[in-house]
Amino acid sequence: MKVNGFEVPQATIDTVAAWFPVGRSFRASELSAVLVKLGVPRMDWIADRVADRLLQKWRKAGVIVYSGKKWLRVAT
Repeated sequence: MKVNGFEVPQATIDTVAAWFPVGRSFRASELSAVLVKLGVPRMDWIADRVADRLLQKWRKAGVIVYSGKKWLRVAT
């Protein structure tokens, strides 16, 4: 995934997915924070945009649902 010229490795995306197992709820800000810990830059909102794109992708795939102001992982 490429965001604002920054290439996010697939290994980073896989690691992020492992941080949020099935049954765990989380906020988009938590997802952004994990991305920053894994080396995605916060500058120019890159980490936030990557988080947003992952949320969109996972929602469309049925992996997460929005419930009570949090995202809930319901599938792998």
